[in-house]
Amino acid sequence: MPQRPPARAGDAVAHIETPALVVELDAFERNLERMAEATRSIRLRPHAKSHKCAEIARAQIARGAVGVCCQKTDEAVAFVGAGVRDVLVTNEVVTPAKIVRLAEMAREATIGVLVDSAVNVLARPRRRAFRSTSISRSTSARIAAA
Repeated sequence: MPQRPPARAGDAVAHIETPALVVELDAFERNLERMAEATRSIRLRPHAKSHKCAEIARAQIARGAVGVCCQKTDEAVAFVGAGVRDVLVTNEVVTPAKIVRLAEMAREATIGVLVDSAVNVLARPRRRAFRSTSISRSTSARIAAA
């Protein structure tokens, strides 16, 4: 059975089932435009922790953001599954199974991962998916699909 949405546009606040993301659309769109205008000269990558919503991430990207940041591998999976094509995981990922998941996602999207030690990058699993992993000078690793 499909999940019922917690609210529909126009519902009274008292009838909204929580938790629910509720947005005043005019203010939301105005804020998106203001952020886009203020950051035109930089590569904006908003952190999705404030909304955890693919629709909002896509709206940010449509207005010039290069992608989104998220904290966890599962969040990256959700965003890529919802069509976001550039995700930076801002927390270290050391569990081999999670590293493999990120590498598999890199077949569909650009996946970046921050690391705190080159040892973590150099010790990545020796699998075909990691043959084209590249490491930038800023010690962040960008996983590229094999």
